[in-house]
Amino acid sequence: MPDIRPHYFIGVPIPEGIANPIYQAAKNEPILTFQKWVHPLDYHITLIFLGAADETQIKKLEGSLAEIASEIDPFSIKFGKIDVFGDRRKPRVLHLEPKKNKTLDRLREHTKQAVLQAGFQVEKRPYHPHMTLARKWTGEDGFPAHVPFESGEVSMMAERFSLFQIHLNQSPKYEEIFKFQLS
Repeated sequence: MPDIRPHYFIGVPIPEGIANPIYQAAKNEPILTFQKWVHPLDYHITLIFLGAADETQIKKLEGSLAEIASEIDPFSIKFGKIDVFGDRRKPRVLHLEPKKNKTLDRLREHTKQAVLQAGFQVEKRPYHPHMTLARKWTGEDGFPAHVPFESGEVSMMAERFSLFQIHLNQSPKYEEIFKFQLS
């Protein structure tokens, strides 16, 4: 029987003023042939995927996340290259990668510890920060070695991270349930 509890994740939201131009540039690049484009209001960098959870679990986590936010200052995120996950001949996910960022890594690690202490499971695979742009490659040939789309000097200030609830049958599908302002 499927778990009908709401599903959640913790992530850094991408401001609309940054998300919309990235969405337009990527979607209008003819070489990027993907079937499903992520709504720009859903752009984020995932810190931790929580999966199904009930209200008690979420409440237990909320205080820890607020404490983490009080210990980390707002920080700049610069985006680098566009890339894919999966077999390059038929990739599953198109994403934009932030450049290496110690504060983002620290935020992720603190969040991971809070999630574990609240009784959630954490994925075992290595953390790979990214912003998903699209899914399901539809191109005839594989993903090109060089993509003409460049994010250029796109950067943003991360001023908060959020607990998101997932609504699969909506667009946008991610709802910020709690916002944690960085101090």
